[in-house]
Formats: sequence, structure tokens, C-alpha cells
Amino acid sequence: MFATVDWDALLTVIWSALVAGIVVPAAYGFVILGTTRALDLGRQGRAGEAAVYAVIGTVGAAAVVAAIIFGIVVLSAK
Repeated sequence: MFATVDWDALLTVIWSALVAGIVVPAAYGFVILGTTRALDLGRQGRAGEAAVYAVIGTVGAAAVVAAIIFGIVVLSAK
């Protein structure tokens, strides 16, 4: 009556939960940080620093979109 544990599936659930719970919200935080700072610095006439923060926001947005696409691909593959 003992159940066997599928360790591969368990580890997949653990790393997926870590990515979904930590990495994706952190990437979205970079989106918010980059866009707000880029807008503020752009209004102050500091174009160089605004461009750096715009790149940070863009990379964060790309990471969030990539995570969404990855999740759709994983769900549709099953």
C-alpha cells in the first residue's frame, strides 16, 4: 500500500513553481522600475540614463512575455 514517488515529476513541479513565483514577478518588477525611471529621467532631460532604464524595462518585458509563451507551449504539449 505504499505509493511510489515520481521524483522527476516532483522536481519539475518544484522548479516550475520557483520560476513562476520568483523569477516572473521579479522580471515584471524590472518592467515597472525601468519604465517609471525612464519616464522620470526623460522628463528631466537626462536622456542617457533614461535610455538605460528603458533597456532594463524592455528586457524585463521580454522575459515576462517569454515566460508566458513558455507556459503556453508547456501546457499545449501535454
